[in-house]
This record gives sequence, structure tokens and C-alpha cells, in this order.
Amino acid sequence: MRRRNPRGRRLKCELPDDSLMCLAKRVEYHGSGEHKSYPSPAGPPALRTDATPCDREIDWADIGNALAEGVRRGCTSEAAEQGFPRYVWAWLGGELYEARHLNGFAGKYKGYRLEPPEYPRDPDRRLDWPPP
Repeated sequence: MRRRNPRGRRLKCELPDDSLMCLAKRVEYHGSGEHKSYPSPAGPPALRTDATPCDREIDWADIGNALAEGVRRGCTSEAAEQGFPRYVWAWLGGELYEARHLNGFAGKYKGYRLEPPEYPRDPDRRLDWPPP
């Protein structure tokens, strides 16, 4: 069973819009074999039993576009690593995804779908944009 709102998920972005626009151009979806049950650009499948499996039908370009949109809209955590937000949240296919910055890979993220009880606290209502 997955935890509800683990790590105290909370959107808190204090970057100005022009910084978010620049940052959005530098983020990249890298993926992780830990969420794959099939071979992918992230490498061989290595699906963990506690990991949300990726939908093989979702196009990698769409994931990258959603990640960049989440950054542009400031749907990020306050915590950062190597100048990039540790977490970014974005809508993809009508579902909310969380992207986690990969240590050692500046600007590269893996992502996974969240269930509603896992959604981050969003005091500024930054996630109130229409899911695609």
C-alpha cells in the first residue's frame, strides 16, 4: 500500500516567471527502469514492486512537454538540487504526475503517476490548470 502524501509534498515556488521560463527549457525527462516493465530509452526494465508502472502508450515527448509545462507554471517544490527543483508536478493524460530530479544528472527527471491522496498541498492553486 502506498503512503498518503509522503514526504509532505507541497508546491512552493518562489522563482520569478522569467526564471521559470528559462528553467523549463533546460529540464528533460530521462525516465527510470524502476517504473518500466518493458525496454525503453531509460534502459532495461527493472520494475520495483512498490513503484507505479509507466504506461507504455504515453509518448516520451508528451512526458517532456508536461514536465516543462509544470516548471513554466511554477508547479515545483521549494527544495532544489543542482539548481533544479527536486520535484515538479504536471498533468498528463488527465492524471497528475510527480517528476523527481535524478541526483547526478542535472536537469533530468523521472516521473510517476500519483493517486489523489498523494497529491501535493497546493496553497497557491498552481495545479488549477486544465488537465490535457
